[in-house]
Amino acid sequence: IFSRAEAGPARSQRSTERRSARPQRDSAGCGKRHRRAAALCLTKALGSLSHKSAAMADPPSPSKMNTDTLSDAARPLIDLIDTLRSHGVQQDLPLPQIAVMGDQSAGKSSVLEAISGVPFPRGTGLVTRCATQLIMSRAPKGSAWTASACVEPSDGAAPIKLEKAEDVADVIEKLTAKLCEREGGAFSTTAAVVIKLRSPDVPDLTLLDLPGIVRTAVAGQSQSVIGDVNSLIETYLKQERTVVLAVIPANQDVATIDILQKAKGADPEGARTIAVLTKPDLIDQGAEKEVLETLLNKRAPLKLGYAMVRCRNQRENEAQISMTTAREREKAFFDAHAFWGSEAFNVPREQRYTLLGVDALTGRLSSLLVTRIRKALPAIKYELQNQKKEAEQEYKRLGGDNAPDDPIKMRAALVDVVTRYAALMRQSARGNYGHTLLAQNPNLRLFGRHQVVFKDLKDSVGDTQPAFDDERFTKHLAREMHAFRGRELPGFTNSQVFYGFMVKNIEEWRPFVDDCRAQYVATTIRVSDELLEALAPTYPSLVSEIRQLVTTILEEAGDRVQRKLDDVFAKESDPYTTNESMLELVNQIRMKNFDIALRSVLDSVPPSALVGDNEEKKSAAAAAHVKRKLGQWYMATHGVNTASKVEDMCTLLEAYWDVATKRLVDNVCMTLEHDFANFSLKKLEESCFLFAADAGVPEKTDLLERLFLQDPRVVAQRKAAIEKKMRMEAALDALGESGLRVVAERANSIKIEAPKALAAGFVTSDREASNATLTTLPPRRASSVSSERGAPPPPPVTRPPPPPYEEPTRPPPPAYVEPSRPSPPPPPAATAAALARDNPDLVRAGLQTAAENPELVKAGAAAAYENREMLGAAAAAVADNADLFSGGGLFGDDASAAAPADTDALANKFGSLFGDG
Repeated sequence: IFSRAEAGPARSQRSTERRSARPQRDSAGCGKRHRRAAALCLTKALGSLSHKSAAMADPPSPSKMNTDTLSDAARPLIDLIDTLRSHGVQQDLPLPQIAVMGDQSAGKSSVLEAISGVPFPRGTGLVTRCATQLIMSRAPKGSAWTASACVEPSDGAAPIKLEKAEDVADVIEKLTAKLCEREGGAFSTTAAVVIKLRSPDVPDLTLLDLPGIVRTAVAGQSQSVIGDVNSLIETYLKQERTVVLAVIPANQDVATIDILQKAKGADPEGARTIAVLTKPDLIDQGAEKEVLETLLNKRAPLKLGYAMVRCRNQRENEAQISMTTAREREKAFFDAHAFWGSEAFNVPREQRYTLLGVDALTGRLSSLLVTRIRKALPAIKYELQNQKKEAEQEYKRLGGDNAPDDPIKMRAALVDVVTRYAALMRQSARGNYGHTLLAQNPNLRLFGRHQVVFKDLKDSVGDTQPAFDDERFTKHLAREMHAFRGRELPGFTNSQVFYGFMVKNIEEWRPFVDDCRAQYVATTIRVSDELLEALAPTYPSLVSEIRQLVTTILEEAGDRVQRKLDDVFAKESDPYTTNESMLELVNQIRMKNFDIALRSVLDSVPPSALVGDNEEKKSAAAAAHVKRKLGQWYMATHGVNTASKVEDMCTLLEAYWDVATKRLVDNVCMTLEHDFANFSLKKLEESCFLFAADAGVPEKTDLLERLFLQDPRVVAQRKAAIEKKMRMEAALDALGESGLRVVAERANSIKIEAPKALAAGFVTSDREASNATLTTLPPRRASSVSSERGAPPPPPVTRPPPPPYEEPTRPPPPAYVEPSRPSPPPPPAATAAALARDNPDLVRAGLQTAAENPELVKAGAAAAYENREMLGAAAAAVADNADLFSGGGLFGDDASAAAPADTDALANKFGSLFGDG
């Protein structure tokens, strides 16, 4: 059933067609034969599972495990990322990668040699002087070793073909020297050496080797090399899609390792940092326990954990021992070592094949890279699509392919620019932002920006209002009124105090109005300039010519409107109004003052007036107090005295101030709107069309050519935009041609969980397995290598509990119509219910996998339905004969007890149980 489901709906359809073409047979005889065949198959399958489970007691070494299955799944993903990188996509967005980092002489080159099987430049100090990218591809068994080398970005030279592995180190040194010479220094930060290997003996893996951390510049090195190297390392550390492979000498205290501190700064949770301990043969005797704590991820823990490898030492390098011999010596070291050996039992047996050796490290890195790529592909596709759209818009904004190249096209382009400019300026000034250019760019919305200037004017004028209720103001006003005292009769107020006060304060508003005018004119000029640059970004001469014309017109209009504003002040300098709102304000102010006085009087009623049992006496006493106090207030504020006159004058000034300030702001805004904006817009339209008509005459072809001379900087920007667009298109084409089904999805804020690579056989955790169908990978095929060698599967691994199941949001499936065929009776459900109740985590994992793999579930369900009679019979037999399977295998601990010796007898028993019914 599962092999049919994996093959997909097409195979299921072919099976249905073949069955429909077969001649009809006797249903009873056919059913009996099918049931007996099902029993025999079930018996043999259980026996095979039991024998395999027993064989797992002695798991093989990682070097013998089959990696063809991973290669089938990993190769399309890794090839895709390498293709994207070859198109230069890494310039625009980060790609999943594994970067090898560490101190100088920490063993980075040795680790790369052990993984790839080719020598790298060695030495002390800064050996790696630029980034080196190692792209490895597993070739079919028996294929020849091939390799090539080049630099990226490309310098135009053809890739160097390598004849043998020993040439790799020399070629890397030559290309590194070439890059450093090209950049004029001892170090290169902008380019990389790329080595591509293809061999049956290498994994499907891509690694990036970075220079070692530099702390002190030695003789012959510039001090700048420290900052250059550290800056390059920090650049890769900050990329969220870069996994850090930290190389750490095992004989050093992990707490002092600089690369771990740097990685923790960029990756605080350690979700994308894996460390490899090198040089285990140099660990001091007695210090192994501390190293073991680090290896088991108990000291300085990382979510991706640690591994330990033993690479060729200096003496073995000088002896030029082969990589195969080095692998054998590494295995012998970890098998026979007094502390690390298999007989010492210091490293748990089930973890030896994930922690010790180059094979274990290679398996974990390959699984890790594939998982990271698979999880990042939806976001990468989304970013590719977005950046392609942005590049297209930028290219179009910069002129695109419509650059005029003859006088006729230039005249048409000039008229088009002038027409659109005049129309958009008028729309922008009137607040009509329906055009795409105005809707997308808030800086071009002239009316809105003018409103900001008007609001500043209103706030500035309002801030000058005196504190009419302040005691100091009333005293000052009393002195002014006394100074203006004339021949008026007692009880009358001299109005000259009012006029003098208002005229003096109105002049304080003039600086704010002048500033408003200047800001209004400057804002109009800025919006005009920005609009011209948006309409003709590639023609600076044309923009400059029209800008000069427009600026002159707007500045003249600004000087003209100044005279109109002077008239506004001349009118305000003679206070007058017929606005009845002033009277309403006077009444409101007086009522406010009365409320304040009444509240004060009520609060001043003495407590003695409220004591006693006689309510009438208490009320009379309180009323007498209120009457007396209110009378005193009225005589003070409304009697014939100086205080009452000051009170009345303050009320009138406050009311007129409110009317005058609102009127001034309205008059200034309307004057600027009518006498500047409307006037200047009409003048702009006339002048711009006259300019276009004058420049378009045949005698001024030279002027046209000068106006449409393109800015070299803009030409470079347009070229960069079209190159980016081509990169994005090539990347999206590569994604489509890869055969991977990827749905674009915006990257969310949820950090990618660190996958748990379990063994060199590349077994991953439940969550990784459930996400494996994010892309459609090539179907798995049986490994010929595994069948020839007879290598058993990897050891069983205790998986962590899966996350809680969450119902995915999907449209409801179409209603299922039951075919017209008899339905079998349901199988016994007691055993299944008990298993589900006792294993909730397993049920949740199954539900999550089913939710994330709807097509696979549909295919499996179709296959199960087509064989429902056989499945029903087999399930009933297992439920009724559970004692036959309770000894081991899938249901117990004793693996051998699950496989009866006489499988034919067991099959006969199943056949008799099924019977004819």
